[in-house]
Order: sequence, then C-alpha cells, then structure tokens
Amino acid sequence: MFNSISWEQYFTALIILLVCYYAFIGFRYYRWEVLGIIGIKKVEDSTIVIPTVGDFKKSFETENPEDYQPKPALEVDISPLVQSFNDEVKAYLHESDSDITKDELLYSLQGIVMKYPVLKDGDHKSELTDFLFNESNAKYPNLLQLNDLKQLLN
Repeated sequence: MFNSISWEQYFTALIILLVCYYAFIGFRYYRWEVLGIIGIKKVEDSTIVIPTVGDFKKSFETENPEDYQPKPALEVDISPLVQSFNDEVKAYLHESDSDITKDELLYSLQGIVMKYPVLKDGDHKSELTDFLFNESNAKYPNLLQLNDLKQLLN
C-alpha cells in the first residue's frame, strides 16, 4: 500500500491540506485582520447613520444667501502699530549722524515706512506725515519739506 504513492505526491497532498487548513482558520478566526492587510476595513455599527425626519425637513428649508457672501471687514485697531512706527522713527533720528544728506534721510525713512504698509492705507496718514516732519525738523532743521514726506506715505 505504501508503494502506490510517491513521496512527491505525499508532500503535495500534505501542502494542499495545510494551505486549506490555514485558510479555513484564517477565515474563521482572523477574517478582519486578513482583510485589513488587503485594505478592506470593517465599518463599525456606530458610524452608520440613518437619516431622521429632522434631517429630511432641513433639506427643504431655504438657505440664506448672505451666508455665502463675504463678511464685512472688522474694525482693526492699529494704534500699537502707529506707536511702534513712531518709536522706530524717533530711535532712527536720535541715532543718525548730524551730517546726513536729504536723500539719505528720505531713503532711511522710506525703509521704515515700508515696514508698515498698513499705515499707508489708514486714516492716520496726515498725522504720520506731520509727525515725520516735526521729528525730522527737530533734529535737522529745514532739511526736509512737507511735500517730500507726503510722497513717502503714498
């Protein structure tokens, strides 16, 4: 009887039976882990949502078109920015050389003004121009004109 099958047939049958056994055990006890390896995820019962009557009524309510329109800009307080600008201008004028030329002073003030682009669009433009004029004339009398400083903030 042992001579009727070969060793090759015996090992082939054994491997087929082992593969079937492990496939059955994997399917029976580890189904979701095996499917998770493939990429299939189990959906929990708590994630399934059944629409209610309230949701059904909500679908018939008219929408407010103002919800989709851009909101008006909020009023922003720029006083800390103005104070920072004033402090920086005062510090620069205090530390600058006494033999500075008009072009150098305008270029430096323009660099400071460029750090604060919000101030160009604000309501404080004339007050900032007056501040720059007064501070620069206190340190360098008659070096700058008011028209020169108005061009900086435009």
